[in-house]
Amino acid sequence: MARKSEQQMIDDSRRAGRELALAFQNGVTPQPIPVKLALQPGELCVGAIPMNVYQFLEGDGAYVKRSGGWMLGGGVFGAVYSAVNLTSNAVGNAARRAKATRDAAGQWRHVDTGTVYLTNRRWSMQTTTTWHDLWFSDIRMSDCDGKMVDLEMAGMPRTGLVIPAPDYWYVMFNKLAYDRVVMPPPPLTGAA
Repeated sequence: MARKSEQQMIDDSRRAGRELALAFQNGVTPQPIPVKLALQPGELCVGAIPMNVYQFLEGDGAYVKRSGGWMLGGGVFGAVYSAVNLTSNAVGNAARRAKATRDAAGQWRHVDTGTVYLTNRRWSMQTTTTWHDLWFSDIRMSDCDGKMVDLEMAGMPRTGLVIPAPDYWYVMFNKLAYDRVVMPPPPLTGAA
């Protein structure tokens, strides 16, 4: 079976999200599923989804600068080797400095994996090391690009949840958190 392209996966996610949004517009309500997750009174869980957690973080920007070189022997050979070594160090240092600058820039960085539970009050993440609860009341902005659900919260870096069919779960999240139906953009290929 051929592996799906990134665009096909985004389109599939958008289709799933649009189908759920249409169902909500027609009166369907989110249905709870049984989970072992400890829920508060009145809280219900609608999904347990495998995830990769990304955060928008800056790197440290450090690099190792190399200089000089050992003189092998004397005379012409030693002078030529020294000149070549110094030139290659300068070129290498420039490449390492450029890479360090790119690495220091803010970008999405993978931070953990696990399972995320979507309830009517929070995203509850069981990662490889601990639990994190992203309470809806702490979420300031959210978005979905067909690849991840992007959450911006008070007091922590932007967090991206890479999950199967992110548009579907983004529509579900908006219905649970804000009682609003969001419609993902239509797929770029095939029927909407």
